[in-house]
Amino acid sequence: MITDKNWKIVYANAYFADELNWQHETLIGKNSDDLFTYSSKIFCESYLMPLLLHERKCEEMQLTLFDGNGERVPIIINAKMDDQGHIYWSFFNASKRHKLYEELIAARKDLEAQAETLKLMASTDELTGLMNRRELNLGAPELINQAKRYTHTIALLMIDIDHFKNINDSYGHQKGDRVLQELGQRLQTFGRQTDLIARFGGEEFIMLLPDTGADDVNLFAERLHKLLSEIEVNNTPVTVSIGITMSDGSQNLHDLTKQADSALYNAKNNGRNRTDFYQED
Repeated sequence: MITDKNWKIVYANAYFADELNWQHETLIGKNSDDLFTYSSKIFCESYLMPLLLHERKCEEMQLTLFDGNGERVPIIINAKMDDQGHIYWSFFNASKRHKLYEELIAARKDLEAQAETLKLMASTDELTGLMNRRELNLGAPELINQAKRYTHTIALLMIDIDHFKNINDSYGHQKGDRVLQELGQRLQTFGRQTDLIARFGGEEFIMLLPDTGADDVNLFAERLHKLLSEIEVNNTPVTVSIGITMSDGSQNLHDLTKQADSALYNAKNNGRNRTDFYQED
């Protein structure tokens, strides 16, 4: 196709007209702008024309035309401009290339979704939906460092379901899994957005509460006992033992979990269904 300096079509070969379902006589004198979609028209005005005026040619640009039936047709164009402002256009049907491009985009989205799923699987406990131990190890240092940086106290709670083995042995692992799921859901609902809540392993859970003092965490634990007792097995409330340690950010996660585990051990020895704080001595 050839257009003059005003973008009027002065020539189009029969192949162009046949391929794009145009009547040849209706093309001559038509403004070539009328053939392009709105986005392609903007691209031509803002990029293609300045390039032609400067370089006198452009190669392999993908645009979209309307055919004689008003259907959109993706095309690849090459164009050259002579000294009188005439533009000599070569058009190549890019329908298959466009389809391949769409397939590549779709494949990329699928891969990104799969990568996101794998990332979620790597960081989430499958049964409870809480973060897993690996993700806790990645996220906890930042909270602990913030406590040290801003001189806040941070509380770590280790929560263990009392007599969980008896639940599995007496009622089956499916019932035990249901207890773990419900407990995980309640912890997630009860915690704040800033808290880290993880399944530490088996029937043990950890909550890391930033900017939380001893009085606040004690009240928090009392409410937690009440909340988790709403979970029942054979009409019997589930109870938990909780070990708590407080920190100013000077200890690492490993040390804090050891301290909370020691407090949890005392809570178990002192009759279960209770909260004990870690004592240095």
